[in-house]
Amino acid sequence: MITDNITFDKLLSDIDLQIEVLNAIAADNPILNEQLRLLLESREMLVLQELEMHRLEELVDPDDISEHTNIIDQHSDDA
Repeated sequence: MITDNITFDKLLSDIDLQIEVLNAIAADNPILNEQLRLLLESREMLVLQELEMHRLEELVDPDDISEHTNIIDQHSDDA
């Protein structure tokens, strides 16, 4: 298990399986190689995003979470 988020772990597991299959069959096929490249980039970005979310969670004081939520809601209403 990579994280405490089972859904995220399942998503990464599914992507890893697709990467494994594409590695096995891609050979010189440019379309499959492009799909493989995109999956690898997507996986990397998902992991980086998850790490960033955990970093931000650590920065936010749980007592102030409602204040931060109100600020986000105000910005959403302005849009």
